[in-house]
Amino acid sequence: MIKKLRIIVLFSFVLVTVCFLALNNNKVKAKEEAGADSSEFFIDSSLFTHMDDDTAYNQGEVDLSDFDSKLENSHLELFYNKANGAIRIINKDTGYVWASDILNIDDYNFNNAVKKRLTSAFKVLYRNEDGNVKDVYAADTAAKLTDSVSGNKLTVNVLLDKADIRFSYEITLNDYSIDVLIKVSEISETGANKLTAITMFPYLGAVYKDNIPGYVFLPSGSGALVRYSSTSPITSTYSAKFYGTDANISKNTENEVLSLPIYGLCHGVNQNAMLVNIKSGEAFTTLTYSPANIDQGFNFIYTTFNTREIYYLSIPGSDQILMIPENNYDVDMEIEYTFLSDEKANYLGMAEAYRNTLIEDGILQRNSDSNPIDIQIEAFGRDYEKGLIFKKYKNMTTTKDIIHINEDLEEGGVNNIFYTLRAFNKKGYSNQSVKNYKFDGKLGSMHDLKDLEAYFYYNPIESYNSKKSYPNKVLVNLYNEKNYIAVEANKYKFYANAKDVVKYTLKAVDKYDGRIALDGIGYRLYGDKNNKLTRSEMLATYSGLLGEDKLPMYKPNYYFLANTSKYLNMPLYSERTRFVTDSLPFLEILLKGYIDYYSPYLNFSSNIDLDFLKCIEYGVSPAYLISKQPSYLLSNTLSSDYYATYYDSVADMIKEQYVMISSVLNQVSGATIVNRIIPSEGISVVDYSNGKRIIVN
Repeated sequence: MIKKLRIIVLFSFVLVTVCFLALNNNKVKAKEEAGADSSEFFIDSSLFTHMDDDTAYNQGEVDLSDFDSKLENSHLELFYNKANGAIRIINKDTGYVWASDILNIDDYNFNNAVKKRLTSAFKVLYRNEDGNVKDVYAADTAAKLTDSVSGNKLTVNVLLDKADIRFSYEITLNDYSIDVLIKVSEISETGANKLTAITMFPYLGAVYKDNIPGYVFLPSGSGALVRYSSTSPITSTYSAKFYGTDANISKNTENEVLSLPIYGLCHGVNQNAMLVNIKSGEAFTTLTYSPANIDQGFNFIYTTFNTREIYYLSIPGSDQILMIPENNYDVDMEIEYTFLSDEKANYLGMAEAYRNTLIEDGILQRNSDSNPIDIQIEAFGRDYEKGLIFKKYKNMTTTKDIIHINEDLEEGGVNNIFYTLRAFNKKGYSNQSVKNYKFDGKLGSMHDLKDLEAYFYYNPIESYNSKKSYPNKVLVNLYNEKNYIAVEANKYKFYANAKDVVKYTLKAVDKYDGRIALDGIGYRLYGDKNNKLTRSEMLATYSGLLGEDKLPMYKPNYYFLANTSKYLNMPLYSERTRFVTDSLPFLEILLKGYIDYYSPYLNFSSNIDLDFLKCIEYGVSPAYLISKQPSYLLSNTLSSDYYATYYDSVADMIKEQYVMISSVLNQVSGATIVNRIIPSEGISVVDYSNGKRIIVN
């Protein structure tokens, strides 16, 4: 398996070349993509990043006769159309015009209704007194817009006179960006109608079919691209909430959670690009991408801010009742659009721009330590299977076992290891809950591992059971139901109520004096009806929960990055939805040299050769989930899906992989990724800030 790898290190221009012989036939085996029937994919699949279309795009002259210049600095100039609120921004560095409306719209055979929609600055949804959904576009006669300018700020006041709804938005011009702000305090509803959603500039950067070479960037998994095309394998729009579905509102929480509250567009690689950062309100914001075959031939992407959440309440013996909250969410909507030029106009430039924002906000700090890379060994403690009367416990790994495993790994050349202890809570995996952070004495103690870098695994969000009997402190949603999810046959997952998540997380961190690895809390964000906490209030609470502490965290989203010492379970691919064309290491480019990151468990990989190569290419340290006892002992427990943990079966692989990957990644330890190109399909060239280059074939 791993012997198929050949690594050559040349020291003239410090070059590291990695050749993967199994890929020479341009074919790999991998997990099936959503909607696909085959498990065999080629190099041109969405598992990889593809060659860019370097065709130069000439926009031509843009007619601005219906627009007034409102804001200007040395890099940007913003034009405004008072009839429909549309904006056009000239990037003076390149001369390119970004338009929120469709350029040259009269060249298309659209009726007036379509033209109004495609030229509108915003779309508003509201519910009338009968509960019916109504929409208003900025270009509709029902929308009255007035504007004023003060300094570098354009304010637009909006009156939806038939709906009796008012709001305003501010556009602030910065050096290389514009900032759009809607203050919830300035939303007025004087009648029976209730505002439910606002979409700003839905067609900003829209591309007709494949007329412009480039792509949309999505924060899916490690990162995803959708290259502009006239066709798409999907026949409906793609939508995802930035922090996933709110478990306080819906039981369907197993859908995609986007990695970061951002997205991007590229119009001509290394020509013009735009990074969009949702700075406020992201907890209630939905990202939508529409391919060319859905709406008039245009590819476009936008966000919708849900001002209040509508839901249906079931009443015993009666029909469902539509519930419309009286008040809007008490959070502003703020979006920053950053315009990138020339060699920065690509996904690398987007990652750099967002990283700079995180640095300015105090979220990321440079970590230039050039220490040898370490690996993560996650040890599985114990679980039980149910007997006729008593539970049959399966002690899979003890602290003494970990010490012996560590000695064996060190003898095999693995010298830098940190351990996470999963299912070491009292009574093991099946007894995991928000309040169960006590170390199971049957397995030893944390003190036994005082000479090792070891962290107690704690997930305050999730607990499991073999039946729908609710554990204590479970979340009760807006429907007055205790929330559970059927994970598989005879396995149910429950979410803890938000107040107790906060309470017991602090207790657990204190108990282990920071020697704790947090799962769930970093990516599962929800409100809490019983404790009267909204999602945005929980977001604010989480953002300050750990103070200055930094801990290992599993897949932390934006709001926990400042508290992350190690990023665990770093994705190696996008979520690979059917319309995605490329996977790319956006997260890795963003964080390399700032936060160390570790792979999913390689001994559970369906294509370990490919995933191992991805680790080398992306600068990802390997991770493994192991147990001292054979995995089959778990076959009748709730942890039966941990089928490949037996240490004796994977020890040689761990040692071989560490020796191989450390020989490459130790050379770029502490460095940042500064460039990445795909010179040919299946070949990746990654440049680091210390002058070293890794080539993966």
